[in-house]
Amino acid sequence: MCMSATCDKCQKTTWRGCGNHVPGVFESVPKDQWCECEPKVTKEGHEYPPMKNFKMSSLWPFGS
Repeated sequence: MCMSATCDKCQKTTWRGCGNHVPGVFESVPKDQWCECEPKVTKEGHEYPPMKNFKMSSLWPFGS
């Protein structure tokens, strides 16, 4: 499942998750609020912002 997230670089809306539901994440987000970072992701013939960086260390309960 994909969900909206905030880009660490531009502070606009991007996404995180499996990648199969990216278009649904952006259905209700105005295009001027979409992350403009690269590289774009192409789904169903449309370009979307890149996935938010996922840091495994943030999930590791024993420190970095």
